[in-house]
Amino acid sequence: MVDDPVTGYRHRYCRRCGRELTDPDSRLTGYGPNCDPARRPRAAAEHQVEQDPLPGT
Repeated sequence: MVDDPVTGYRHRYCRRCGRELTDPDSRLTGYGPNCDPARRPRAAAEHQVEQDPLPGT
């Protein structure tokens, strides 16, 4: 396995959940597939929608 060229360090455990990393790509990033911020969808932004009142209320 190739060391990280920038830091020269291979992560052994996930930086978010602490589980052991087995995938070479995960060991380079330091995150497991479910914890990697690059792979996780961001929460949808909340926005207010202007609506007309319902008739009869």
